[in-house]
Amino acid sequence: MKKIVLDFKGMENSEDIQEYLAFKFDFPDYYGMNLDALYDCLTDIDEYTCIGFFGTGETDSEAGRYLQRLKRVMLDAESENPRIGVIFANTDSEDGSTGIDADGWMPEGPDSAV
Repeated sequence: MKKIVLDFKGMENSEDIQEYLAFKFDFPDYYGMNLDALYDCLTDIDEYTCIGFFGTGETDSEAGRYLQRLKRVMLDAESENPRIGVIFANTDSEDGSTGIDADGWMPEGPDSAV
C-alpha cells in the first residue's frame, strides 16, 4: 500500500498547494493544477493508497479556505475510488503533533487484511 502524507502547515495560497500536491502525488506534467484535475487524478489511482491530510486548522486565510474545498474534493474522490482512503487531522498542538498514527490503516477491498 502506498502512503502519502500531506502537511499543509505554512501554505499561503492555492498555487502553492497545487504545486505541492503535484509533487507529492507525482502527477504528470499535464496535471491541470486545479481541483477538477485533482479529482480526476485521485479517482484514477489504481493502487491502494492512504492519504494523510494534516495542517489545515486555520480557515480565515486564502489557503485555509482553499483547503476546505480541497477536503471536499478528497472526500468525493474517496467515495468514488475504493482504493484510496483519506485521514484528516489538524495540527493544533504547540509541537505540531496530531496524535494520529496511520501506519496500520488499510482501505477496505479485496486485497485488504482483516
